[in-house]
Amino acid sequence: MSTTSSPPPVDRAAELLRRVVIHTALVIAAVVTLFPLLWMFTTAFTPNELVFRRSMGLLPTSPTLENFAVAFKVQPVAHWLVNSMITATAIAAGKMLISIPAAFAFAHFRFRGRDWLFALIVGTMTIPYVITLIPTYIAVVKLDLYNTLTGVIVPSIAFCGFAIFFLRQSFKVVPTELLEAAVIDGAGPLRTLVSIVVPNTLPAIASLTVLSFLSAWNLYLWPHLILNDAEMKTLSIGLKLFATNQEQLQQWAPLMATAVLGLLPALAIFVFAQRFIMDAFVHSGIK
Repeated sequence: MSTTSSPPPVDRAAELLRRVVIHTALVIAAVVTLFPLLWMFTTAFTPNELVFRRSMGLLPTSPTLENFAVAFKVQPVAHWLVNSMITATAIAAGKMLISIPAAFAFAHFRFRGRDWLFALIVGTMTIPYVITLIPTYIAVVKLDLYNTLTGVIVPSIAFCGFAIFFLRQSFKVVPTELLEAAVIDGAGPLRTLVSIVVPNTLPAIASLTVLSFLSAWNLYLWPHLILNDAEMKTLSIGLKLFATNQEQLQQWAPLMATAVLGLLPALAIFVFAQRFIMDAFVHSGIK
């Protein structure tokens, strides 16, 4: 009759200590990461004159929505939000429209120079972003796209090397038997892509779309170079303008209210998209 021996008390104590240390470190890291966000939310709902008082706690004692009204009054925050939404949506959609067909071609088509062309596209990922700023800026100015959202959107869509690489790897997982069956049924390349490949790779496409949107939503350097008028700026540039405007140097509560408005759309999209991605993982698959 075999018996199982329990681990020695010393080993159990060491394992318990290790877990306590790890979880303590994780809690500290979480607190350090979340504290600026908590301070932002608290300040956004705190009267501006109480922001830097010692009595200010982690939660607003006299919550108010006045800061949001002040933000919209002193700065064109509504224009910034609309510009950011248009820019982020257009960039994400444009990258998907280019990357999905390109990745499908690289994954399942055979043509001369395919591997070399794919290597060239992947190689663009190694080029530092700042190196392309000057030539891209000159091209945008010559095309009369300076101080327009189009001048921000079009060059940003062109940087889709990672998207093509990511989707190509996902599309290669789709069995060739499915594609051959679609061809036998008379489906062309476009129908095969829409009816077979896309439904079976929805998690990858959805996650990449969300990442592209969030990346475009947080763009700073390129819009800062291209957009000049205050009402044409995106929210990330507008926050900088708000913070450095001499007339609003003491308006920290309205500034934090604007930051909250900028965080909420991206946070909501991430939460809902995460649920969609999990649902896609459950219901997708090779039928």
